[in-house]
Amino acid sequence: MTVPPPRATVVTKGSEETVRLSSRRLVMRGPEAGDIDWVTTELQDLEIQRNTTVPSPYARADAERFVRIANTGQRTTFIITESGQSAGAISLHMHDKRAPSIGYWIGKEARGRGIATEAVTRVCRWGFEDLGLPIITWSAKVGNEASRAVAAKAGFQMEGTLRLRSMSQGALRDCWVGSLLPHELRDIP
Repeated sequence: MTVPPPRATVVTKGSEETVRLSSRRLVMRGPEAGDIDWVTTELQDLEIQRNTTVPSPYARADAERFVRIANTGQRTTFIITESGQSAGAISLHMHDKRAPSIGYWIGKEARGRGIATEAVTRVCRWGFEDLGLPIITWSAKVGNEASRAVAAKAGFQMEGTLRLRSMSQGALRDCWVGSLLPHELRDIP
């Protein structure tokens, strides 16, 4: 029998409230000023720059902006931590309430250990159970096999390729797309 993950926790700092999620081995919390140097360093990774929509080159000012706007507007962003160590970031974008989307990146040292799959599964469960979302979408630049594998392990159904729909490194790129319905979400192993 699988034990369900704990519900989301709301953390209050001053006048701001943020959501904190946890899974079997991860804690996902809002970005903080103390994350700026770590984010700046991790996003020097050309693989992350090539496969995501982060600015390229990536400067400290970009990390400062990321932390400042992380949980504003129609996006909720979390820093993924394992045993207190930052491992990556994940966001649930609510720009289209009919089809919110998920995006994530994992730092070089944390890759290959199932962290992304566990984080995606937990954030999607929160989206479905706590936010009442009917669907969550995913997209990745064509060729980003690691992101595609994570999405598939979480239960996303691959739907196809959209031509020139994703901006990466200053150019439009083709992207794969998929979606996840609540009953398709897989349990965290």
